[in-house]
Order: sequence, then C-alpha cells, then structure tokens
Amino acid sequence: MSRLFSPHLFLMTEHSFSVAEAQTLCFGNRIPFYTYRLPGADEVVFGAQLSAEPDVFRGLEHCRAEKGFIITPFDPSSRSLPYFIKADVSFTDRLTDADMISALQRTAFDTPFRETETNDLTRQEYLDAVRRLIDTLRREALRKVVFARSFAVPLASYAVSPALFERMKKYRHAFLFMVSIPGKSAWLGVSPELFLSRNRDGFRTMALAATQPVTGCARPVEWTAKEREEQQIVADYVAEVFASVFARPPQREEAVTVQAGNVYHLCSRFHSSEQLSAGETDRLIARMHPTPAVCGLPKNRAMQLIAETERHDRGYYAGLLGPVRRDGTFDLFINIRSMELFAGTCRLYAGGGVTHRSDPESEWTETCRKADILLNLIPSPRHECIVFRP
Repeated sequence: MSRLFSPHLFLMTEHSFSVAEAQTLCFGNRIPFYTYRLPGADEVVFGAQLSAEPDVFRGLEHCRAEKGFIITPFDPSSRSLPYFIKADVSFTDRLTDADMISALQRTAFDTPFRETETNDLTRQEYLDAVRRLIDTLRREALRKVVFARSFAVPLASYAVSPALFERMKKYRHAFLFMVSIPGKSAWLGVSPELFLSRNRDGFRTMALAATQPVTGCARPVEWTAKEREEQQIVADYVAEVFASVFARPPQREEAVTVQAGNVYHLCSRFHSSEQLSAGETDRLIARMHPTPAVCGLPKNRAMQLIAETERHDRGYYAGLLGPVRRDGTFDLFINIRSMELFAGTCRLYAGGGVTHRSDPESEWTETCRKADILLNLIPSPRHECIVFRP
C-alpha cells in the first residue's frame, strides 16, 4: 500500500474527526466507506472498511451478527455486483477513538479513480423514446414502465461531495447517503423512498409514486387520474407481495401527499408486526425488488423495455442501499434522487413512471424537477438540455 493522501493537507482537530473529515480522508486514500442519516434523525453515521475489497453481498442470512452497509444493483442479473461494506471503523457525528483514528490514517490503497462516458439523451431523444414506450404500453396492454435518463455534470466530485452532503441535510424527511467502493462505484443522494425496514416492531415499507411540483400555494394538491393510477399500481403490488409472505395482511394506510424537496408524491405506508427469519427476509426482498415504483408492471416486460430503451446501464441506480446491524435490524432504501461520482464528473439520474395516459412533455418536466433537487446544490454551470425551463 502507498499513501495517497497527505495529512498535511487535511484539516482536522488533533484528537477527533468530523464526518466530513473522515469522508475526505477515505476519498483521498481510496478506502471503502459509507455515510448516512435516517429520515427525521439528527445523527449522521459513518463507517469504513479497512480492506480494499468489500465482500459480495449474498443475503442477510450470510451476514448475521455483522454491522455494515449494503448496496445492490437495480437488476440482480446485471454485471454490477451487490456489496457489503463492513464497519471496521464506525462512529456517529464525531470520531474520538484514538485507535480508530490511527487505523484510518494508516490505511491507503492504489485503486484508480473511475471515469464516465458521455451518452446523455437530448430532450428530443427523450421525448421520442417516451412516445415509443406509450405506443408499446397501449399495444401490449402493459400497465407501467419507469423510464430514466442520466446526464453528466463537470464536477470535482470527490473533493466537493462532503460539502454537498452537508447541504443535503436540509432534506429532513429523506434518507441521506454517501457510499464509495473505490474502483467500482460511488454515490451521493437524498432518497425519499423506503424499500424495507426491520426493527423490533416488525417490517415497514411504502408505496411512493406520482409527482407534482411544490408551488407554495396553500390549496391541497390535486392528483390526476394518471398519477393516482401510477401510485395504485405500486401500492397493490406491495400488498400482494406482503400477502404472499406474511400470515396476516399488513396494516395499510391510505395514500397521502408527502413532500420530497421541490416535489410532492403520493405515498401509502405498510406495516407488519410479524417476524421472519433472515432467509425468509431475503426471499421477501428478492420477491419485492424492483417494485413498480422504479421498474414497472408486468415486471419482466418492464425490465426488458428499460434495457432496450435507456441508453445507460442503471447499475446501482434504483437498486437498494442502507445499513444493517448486528441485531438483525436494517433500513433499506431505493437509490433515487442520486448522483454517481466519477473523477472530474458526476452523473445524475432521474426517472418517471410512464403509463398509457402519459404526456411526453410532462414526463420530461418531471425528470427536470427531480434532478433540480441535487442540481441546486452543485456549484457548477448547467447544460441547457438538463435545466428545467417552465
């Protein structure tokens, strides 16, 4: 190992590390790490693995009594592997353990930085693709497909990401995350969408879909038939999966309007007080992911259309990520409202649910609004084709 980061350039107190300082050190020395803040929480949790190669994640049954962070791809059959980052070093808000500080400072790897290719869709290409999808949905009587686009923005990603994470803290009701596996993938995001959570009270999830802008008006949000149908598809799917796994139907709340940054969504929450073994939980996750909120319905045909239509490989976008704990509890979220970090560039992803009722122009506008949640935090010139223009 060779040291890639000079401690003389690193601003820190003598006996402790802040989260931002630990993030900066790990980026500099190519150390796998994760950072997160749960929705509604104040504490920021940091973890780092002191070896260069995280384990491939093979299910909760294989990492019992382990503490760490999971990141898995959108498509389980893709070339992007699921990983489990072990918490060899872990702290909340500030690290004061001298041994852990020393371990971080002494660890460094030669893993090269990754670069991205430029394959962005223009606005017209996006509109044409949505029109083709609508035609396919009508012709084949399909219910929904989620179409996403990505675009690159010049940015010193590894240098500015700790500051961006701090700015993201204003999104109180979202899952904030930064995760880096050098040489493989690095992500920063503010996800509003819980996939599955387990605690002593059982399992929780949500059906989140449909999007409208936050306008500042006092009147209630009026949802269209297309938007209500889009959310209903997700809610019915979640209820069906839960019913196939649990002995009793889950508690299901009525859909309500929730805010996520500069947009509103429709959200139904589900809860089951039953407990499952680790193996049964793995089967629940495999059956439920990906949900129609990020894929479509029927699932197999939607995934095929996504692979045929989207110009990029989603990789970990719309996959799962989140912390797991030694007592078997976990919080997994869907990797959306996020950017992938590269050397000198970040790549933002934004998608929307396309149904037979969709309007291509409205779908484009929706992706722009979602992208603006992160674009507004980036001190970088914007390209004309990615900026939302009313």
